[in-house]
Amino acid sequence: MRVGKADLERINQRFAGAPPLDVLRFAHATFGARAAILSSMQRAGTALCFLADRAGLAFDVLFVDTGVLHQETLATRDELARTHPRLRVRTLSPARTFLEQTAAEGLLYLSREGQERCCDLRKSAPLRSVKGEYDALIGALRSGEGGARSRVLPFSLDPEMNALRIHPFASLSDEALAAMIAAEPGIVINPLHRMGFPTIGCFPCTTPVLPDEPERAGRWRHLASVEYCGINPVDRGVSGEVELPDHYAAALL
Repeated sequence: MRVGKADLERINQRFAGAPPLDVLRFAHATFGARAAILSSMQRAGTALCFLADRAGLAFDVLFVDTGVLHQETLATRDELARTHPRLRVRTLSPARTFLEQTAAEGLLYLSREGQERCCDLRKSAPLRSVKGEYDALIGALRSGEGGARSRVLPFSLDPEMNALRIHPFASLSDEALAAMIAAEPGIVINPLHRMGFPTIGCFPCTTPVLPDEPERAGRWRHLASVEYCGINPVDRGVSGEVELPDHYAAALL
């Protein structure tokens, strides 16, 4: 069946403002092993993983190791895999090392055009390598993050991956996320969050943020007009349709 944005209106209305765990349970019941959680090991993503594991919901967790991540981020991945037995963490990697890429194409991240290619090669391409294995990809984006993400809905489309994107935290406020993390010591927190990094990416393009700066000020600080890596369709304003098996129609449409 072909699924477009208009086809998701009913299910988005159904889950508007719903508790995140309700959305996770629906995703697990509907898609089973054909759904995976995406996490870059930032606090919202690890909180999402904790909710799923605590509720007994088995999911793959897709983690893209760009080859230029902080050691703290890799350690967070390892700790999450160790302490969340119902989740299977899959690490996806680029085809070339960063040194091989730089030798072939130069230091890409120094210009906006180069940054787009670098992020595509090192983040989006590894995710595309599992296209066809999953019908739904579950992320931790929130409308409260602002910018392009202010438009995020519980259910949207990823034509490039031919999958649904599901956002259980779509309506979760900053305060609610902070309260959840404070109340649940089992949530694995990337140590970089306590070192002045509200959001975390590759180490060449991520810096700490001052108290009076926007949360994403530390991402690509050297490229003033860049906010996102492009791995999330909502950040790029992507539109289109996806083709899903007909047996999902009863649950989705």
